[in-house]
Amino acid sequence: MDKNLHIVSFDVPYPADYGGVIDVFFKIRSLSSLGVSIHLHCFDYGRNEQKELLKYCSSVKYYKRKGGFYYLFHHHPYIVRTRVNKSLLNELLIDDYPVLLEGLHLGWYIRELKSNNKKVFLRAHNIEHNYYTQLANVEPNLSKKSYFKLEASKLKKFEKVVNYCNGVFSVSENDNDYFKKNYNKSILVSPFHSNNKVKSIEGLGSYALYHGNLSVVENIKAVEFLIENVFENLDFELFIAGRNPSNSIREKISRYKNIQLFENPTENELFDLIQNAQVNVLPTFQATGLKLKLVAALFAGRHCLVNNFMIAGSGINKSIVLCNNANEWRANLLKLMNVPFDNEMISLREKDVLHFSNKKNAVKLIETIFDQ
Repeated sequence: MDKNLHIVSFDVPYPADYGGVIDVFFKIRSLSSLGVSIHLHCFDYGRNEQKELLKYCSSVKYYKRKGGFYYLFHHHPYIVRTRVNKSLLNELLIDDYPVLLEGLHLGWYIRELKSNNKKVFLRAHNIEHNYYTQLANVEPNLSKKSYFKLEASKLKKFEKVVNYCNGVFSVSENDNDYFKKNYNKSILVSPFHSNNKVKSIEGLGSYALYHGNLSVVENIKAVEFLIENVFENLDFELFIAGRNPSNSIREKISRYKNIQLFENPTENELFDLIQNAQVNVLPTFQATGLKLKLVAALFAGRHCLVNNFMIAGSGINKSIVLCNNANEWRANLLKLMNVPFDNEMISLREKDVLHFSNKKNAVKLIETIFDQ
């Protein structure tokens, strides 16, 4: 029997250059390789149409995301209301194919689809109200902080639509436990990613690396922590790589001779930076979802230094080094910069990332969506 699936994405999932769309794009690619005919619907608010998606999808349709001050005052969350589109709903209703909604951002469609007897599944990229609460906690701008708080409150109320979907696919063990407890429905499906095997290389590198979206407050805070509390006065280099660095990050980095900024690297450039680093340093101060920067570092990098927040719910505990204060970060860095990464360490890494197999997770999705 042919397997046809509608996937609705919160953004255009190519290029696969930040967390959420990485998961969407490589999920599409993995499902397609297993014979699923994908009918992709995505909201475009600046990334434009992408021919690459037609390699893996039977059809791709684009919808403009709304925006503006008016939507801030709607009782639905802003990230939801700005993606309400009646034409998209009609497209989803013209057949009996199941629907996979990428994120609570698309939650408005759940009740509408269920009332028309459609099978509908939600990919939970985060516990969204927790994510927005933590964004509010670290946001210095008062107007943005107020927006994040209001959005968190709306998202917590809106989340009840999860009751109406056929199933939830959570990205981390913590999120999986949350949705099981609150809605009695969730299956753990780790994030999809660009790696099919561990490509870490033996030997020594000469620098440490942090990478992430450098316009996001969470990542800016992590970079500031590394610069001000860890790498100041150290003899070796820290490379910082990522999308759209803020002016404040540029200014801070410019003060230090041992810190270099790599703006908007391509996928291949970032892979090379990760693979050739001696140590990947990945602090975070938000234990939300599962960080795809961690997955990238585990599959391609040598030593990985992380804190508890970074690995929360990941199932990773053997092939990383934990650091939970500035002294631990500095001490472990000083040690590992001189420890060659060897074949035994690569073997341990391979065991630690088994549950991040794209193929296994794609099979799990297919079995749940089509055999339910």
